[in-house]
Amino acid sequence: MKTIGIIGGMGPAATIDLYKKIVDYTPAEKDQDHIHIIIDSYPQIEDRTGYILHGGINPASRLVESAKRLEAAGADALIMPCNTAHYFAKDIERAVNIPLIHIVRCCADTIKNNYPETKKIGLIATTGTIKAGVYSSILKDYGFETIDLPENIENNIMDCIYKGVKAGKTEEYSRLFQQCVDEITNLGADLLIEGCTEIPLLIPYVKTKLPAIDATYELAKASVKYALTK
Repeated sequence: MKTIGIIGGMGPAATIDLYKKIVDYTPAEKDQDHIHIIIDSYPQIEDRTGYILHGGINPASRLVESAKRLEAAGADALIMPCNTAHYFAKDIERAVNIPLIHIVRCCADTIKNNYPETKKIGLIATTGTIKAGVYSSILKDYGFETIDLPENIENNIMDCIYKGVKAGKTEEYSRLFQQCVDEITNLGADLLIEGCTEIPLLIPYVKTKLPAIDATYELAKASVKYALTK
């Protein structure tokens, strides 16, 4: 069994959500069957979207610091419960000698295998993730189109993430999030990607007719499979 290291704290609630999904997905009958997980919850990592959009302190150095700490602690692979942080994936990969399981590729593989007829994807993510092309460039390689969202929808999604989930007010922002989901559906999306690790915490409050890919869950599944592969 391999050890998984989590570069966490971006934010803490999203880190808890990922760990719970790993535990839930693991085929365990007793404590000892579960995967060895090392969590470095490091909320002091600078805001990823803020840097991508406005400059300031580059979070790459703290991300690398966390990655090295986890490698030194015995991790065989790394994962990050923050989609936007994958903009810095190459910085992390260059700094350590263990693989980073990439959240976007986990999602793309699932869509290709389970929803091969998908053409247009509604990506629900931070403005930083969208502007940096964290998803769109990889999804394009898989033959998928990412819908361009109007600025007002992006701004409302950001409010749901930062003023809602990150501020501990998830339920209060559920109505606004439902509006965002409805508007993205009306733009012609065939499928939704919950492309920010705070979004799965909002999804239980909304209704949608579209398949919704939980990026956190896909990362959890891939991590379990990696850890249990001999």
